[in-house]
Amino acid sequence: MSNSILSATRLNVSYGSQAVLRDIDFSLDPTEICGIIGPNGAGKTTLLRSLYGLLRPRGGRICVEGQDITEKGVRERLERRISYVPQERSVFPNLTVIENLDLAVDALPASRQSGREAQKELVLELFPRLKERNQQLAGTMSGGEQRMVAIAIGLMSQPRVLLLDEPTTGLAPQVVHNLMDVIKRLNRDCGIATVIVEQNILSTAKIADRIYIVKDGRGSEFQGSPSQLTKQQIMECL
Repeated sequence: MSNSILSATRLNVSYGSQAVLRDIDFSLDPTEICGIIGPNGAGKTTLLRSLYGLLRPRGGRICVEGQDITEKGVRERLERRISYVPQERSVFPNLTVIENLDLAVDALPASRQSGREAQKELVLELFPRLKERNQQLAGTMSGGEQRMVAIAIGLMSQPRVLLLDEPTTGLAPQVVHNLMDVIKRLNRDCGIATVIVEQNILSTAKIADRIYIVKDGRGSEFQGSPSQLTKQQIMECL
């Protein structure tokens, strides 16, 4: 894991007395897209929330480029240019698209607020639909458009690492295709290492460099390219 931009070693996370993650080992290379798949309740979202500092582990280590940040919170992750887009609606519905993006920057540590206008322009170029509707209230947009706004908010921190929790949930197939294409371009053109937790296994497999399976709170022995996934492994994750 020495070359990883983000890693976890023997990570244990609990909700109260209930253990959710048990001895998870995970690593993310600086240039890759890693898809995390597994059945409902396996602990995939818990892993993302732990990596982002929203949950404190009971054991194990989380490191960014080899530096231990296990006991640090979200602010430290933002300082180190890690961004998280949760599954639940994470836009301000009564604000316009532009106001959502500006507010996202206002919430950042001062050290991460430079280059606001250039980043806003880059983000809107990635999402032409949002550029067309930048003065529209986010709450009046479609589900797919709101997911785009949520990801755009995450990008305003100029991340090196983007953590996405089920970004395609409830979206039409064509919207899913478009969104996955943007995620791939962010990785390829902007160099953003990305972790995607998804139930849409086939769409994830099309853009991921590596698949990591979580089952029953444990990391699977399988960590490999999407082409190595067996039909049985896919069925076990549904």
